[in-house]
Amino acid sequence: MASICQMHKTLLTEWSKEQRNTDTVGQVLKQLGDALFDQTAIGSLDANALTTIYKDYYEISALLAALRNDMPAFDDTIPRVLSFYEQCPSAAENKYLMIGLNLMFLLASNRLSDFHMMLESVPQNIQSNNPYISTPVRLEQSLMEGAYNKVVLTEKTIPSHFYSIFIRIMMDAVRSDIAVSIEKSFKLLSTRDAANMLLFENDVQVQEFAKQRKWKNEHGCFVFETDVAHHEKPILDTTRIAKQTIFYAKQLEMIV
Repeated sequence: MASICQMHKTLLTEWSKEQRNTDTVGQVLKQLGDALFDQTAIGSLDANALTTIYKDYYEISALLAALRNDMPAFDDTIPRVLSFYEQCPSAAENKYLMIGLNLMFLLASNRLSDFHMMLESVPQNIQSNNPYISTPVRLEQSLMEGAYNKVVLTEKTIPSHFYSIFIRIMMDAVRSDIAVSIEKSFKLLSTRDAANMLLFENDVQVQEFAKQRKWKNEHGCFVFETDVAHHEKPILDTTRIAKQTIFYAKQLEMIV
């Protein structure tokens, strides 16, 4: 069996690859995790080396869960990372990145009370000036205001590519809720208008979305029947804003 130091080195090597294999990283993490519970294996390591190994193990475990879009695993691993930081503050240089990712996760999961509770633990100046924290703060404001275009644009200026995983979850939920309102409010809607309302960049994206929802497409328009509506429980509380979006679209139709 490889030593803990060897497994740690292998983990960092696999994780640093430009095209990392998440299965391989997961296997190495499991081996390392098992070894870290073996007192005989860790007994020969000095405190600094062991702290670094634990830090990388906890952080990569959470980041890998996010990459795999495994939200239950992320929900399980991120508290361990934050708890480790409390015990070893000298090894917490990535603290606000991980807190920010947790805020993104809570926001994407519509766990707003947990979101605000976590945010209260962050100093006000950090909330305003640290991009890892200010990004989820702005996103929550945009979602509450129904400014979904700002949510889309945020993905182009995120402080870490891991944030895009959670933004896509938010946008999937937003688009699903808007689609339900479209199905209930329109009998006919052009492909271009549907793309605009659903915040897609082009018709190809909205066509793929329409296929998933089994929308009928006739002569460049989507045709809806009264029984097409999908009664889905929204992930995000966007029903009110979705109705406003439909209202403004109808007003635009009247003007045109």
